[in-house]
Amino acid sequence: MGFDQKGATVFSVVQGQNGQWNVCEEGFEKPLASFDQEQDAREYAVGIASSKSDSKVQSGVNGGQLKGV
Repeated sequence: MGFDQKGATVFSVVQGQNGQWNVCEEGFEKPLASFDQEQDAREYAVGIASSKSDSKVQSGVNGGQLKGV
């Protein structure tokens, strides 16, 4: 038996209540990683998204898509 995943994996970059920038995967409660700088969080998110087919990264700040992979 295999795992049949439907739809794109969505990663988001959002600023948490503590001021840190969190990288989250849709469907999971806890962030994958947290960063002091938004740019660092975006680079991390794009990096992990590029390792998964049919994935994308969205910015929680303006809801826009940063990069589709």
